[in-house]
Amino acid sequence: MLVSSIRLLLVLAVFAAALLPARADNMVMATDDWPPFRISTEHGLVGLDLDFIDEVARRAGAELTVSKMPWGRGLTSMQSGSVDVMTGLAYRDERAEYIAYTDTPYFKCSTAFYTIAGLADKIQTYEDLADHQVGYVLHSAYFDRFDNDESLDKVGVAQEQILIEMLMRRRFGVMIGTDCQVDYFIKEQGFAGKIEKTPYVPGNSVDLYLGVSKKSDWAEKLDLLNKVVKELVDEGFVEQISQDYYGTHS
Repeated sequence: MLVSSIRLLLVLAVFAAALLPARADNMVMATDDWPPFRISTEHGLVGLDLDFIDEVARRAGAELTVSKMPWGRGLTSMQSGSVDVMTGLAYRDERAEYIAYTDTPYFKCSTAFYTIAGLADKIQTYEDLADHQVGYVLHSAYFDRFDNDESLDKVGVAQEQILIEMLMRRRFGVMIGTDCQVDYFIKEQGFAGKIEKTPYVPGNSVDLYLGVSKKSDWAEKLDLLNKVVKELVDEGFVEQISQDYYGTHS
């Protein structure tokens, strides 16, 4: 009788467990402000990246936690494994030592240089940069020649917003940026006609990836994340959400 009761309880426990939703794994994302990908509001962060990672987490069965921090601290946290993922990552060999990149980039941008309106013609070639201080965002990856050029007079700041404000105050003559973010910010902040792109453009593609800390448990589920990201790109999900912020993006 006792054995039968125990068996009945086990059957009921299994049946009850089957009725409950599967337990979601926690996924912690480190991120910062980078409109329109990550936009701070009074209700928290919104933006293209947040829409993207929300869907990634949903399809991967993850419980998402977003932790806002400076970009450099986010990279350090990925290195230590105290966070699981970051979005908006350009591939760099040194980062790949501690970050596992998903196979498919979910967005493509390019690098551009900007000046105060009327001064852009001074930058016709890469060599023209040597005559100016060049503002850039610390810990960002633009293109190899610039990133590794120690001969240029570079001024590093924490965020693009600070970069643009310093350019407007003529703290330096030229700034470098990722066009999909800087062009949006210039338009939204009313700087159109006050800041312009230089004739010289590197012509590189800045592919943005979802990256996973190699010390995270999610690194063992990289195949799943690869599948999800590719699905979202192939289905046109990313293109659709980008239209919510850009109108139409190619």
